Amino acid sequence: MFKKSTILFLTVFFLFAGCNNKKQDGGSIEMSAADSVKQANLIYTKQLVDLSGNKNIAALLCQGWELEEDLIEIRNSGESMGILPFRSFYLCPDGTVVKNPRNAIDFGHWAFDESTKTIILNYKSGDKDVYKIAALAPDELIVINSGVGSVTKLKFVSAGKRYINKTDDPYYTDNNLWRIPPEKPEPDSLIRKRLKGYIHFHILFYRDNLAKEEKVISFYGFPTCLQWYGGGIGMVKEADLTENWFKCFYNNTQAMKAYKMMNDIFGKKYKWPKERMSWVKKNLLVLEQMYDRL
Repeated sequence: MFKKSTILFLTVFFLFAGCNNKKQDGGSIEMSAADSVKQANLIYTKQLVDLSGNKNIAALLCQGWELEEDLIEIRNSGESMGILPFRSFYLCPDGTVVKNPRNAIDFGHWAFDESTKTIILNYKSGDKDVYKIAALAPDELIVINSGVGSVTKLKFVSAGKRYINKTDDPYYTDNNLWRIPPEKPEPDSLIRKRLKGYIHFHILFYRDNLAKEEKVISFYGFPTCLQWYGGGIGMVKEADLTENWFKCFYNNTQAMKAYKMMNDIFGKKYKWPKERMSWVKKNLLVLEQMYDRL
C-alpha cells in the first residue's frame, strides 16, 4: 500500500502529465517563457513598485540584492543543499535587513550614509558589513567591502522592483521568524505556528516568482521538509532532512514533531486546478490550502 505522501505526488504526476515534472534536485526548476511571462499573475505583479525610473539612492537600495557570481555558480552547479555560498541581503524601507537567507541567515538593521556613499549593516549575531558604493542602477549594485579593507568590487543584482507592502515580501524579517530557534521547548501550538510560518514564507516565495516573472525558480538552501517539483509537491524523506531544517527548532525532537505535523497535513485531500496554467500557480494554490488546514 502506498503511503499518503506517495499518493499525493502520484496524483500530481498523472494530473500534470506533459507538463514540466522535473524534481528540484539541483535547487532550481526552469519555467517556459509562456509560464513566466504570459501566465504571471497580475495580482502579484501589482504589488510591486518598478524602480527603473527612480534616481534616489536610498530608494533604489531598498530591495533584494544577490551576488551575481554566486547566482551563476549555484545555477551551474546543480547543488541544492546550501553548501556553496550564496551572498545576498534584502534591505527594507523600515531599516531592517535579512542577510543570506539561503545560507546562514542573519537579521539586523541597515543605514545609508549619504556623505560617504556607504551602506552600514549591523546584525543580531554581532557581525557588521560596511559597503562603499562604486556604482548603482535599479537592477545592479557594485560595492567594495570597505569594512574588511577590501578593494575588490562586488557586483550584486536585483529585479529592480520593491513591494508596496513590506509584508508581501518573502524576505521581510517578520516572514522569516520561523527560522529563529526558540530558547526553550515549544508546545504543539507554537510548533504548529512555526510550521505555518514556514508554509507562509513559501507561499510568498511562489508569489514573488510570479510577480517578478522569473524564468528559473531556485529553492537553493532554504530549510524544508517538502520537496518541490515542476508540477507537484512531495515530502522529503526523514533520512534526507538537512541540518538547517533542524536548526529552525529547539531540538531535533521538536523538528521531527513539526515534520510529522506537516506529513499529516500533506496527506489530506486538496483541490488541484484542472485548468491550464503555470505549474507555479498550481503548486501555490495547493500550498495556500495546506496553510488553511494548519
